[in-house]
Amino acid sequence: MTPPSADDELTNVEDFERALGQMLLSALERDVDPRGSWVYRTDGLGPDLEVMVHELESKDASD
Repeated sequence: MTPPSADDELTNVEDFERALGQMLLSALERDVDPRGSWVYRTDGLGPDLEVMVHELESKDASD
């Protein structure tokens, strides 16, 4: 799996979600923990953003 690059064209929500998923899986495969708060500063090229990554309960978990 190739992680997304800045040159990847994102034209819709599905493209964004696919690229985000690839990036998160790539981080996990390389022992980089993506969980937590990540701040992205655009240096005036757009709005500054904060992204929260939170691990969800497994789909298999029972009540």
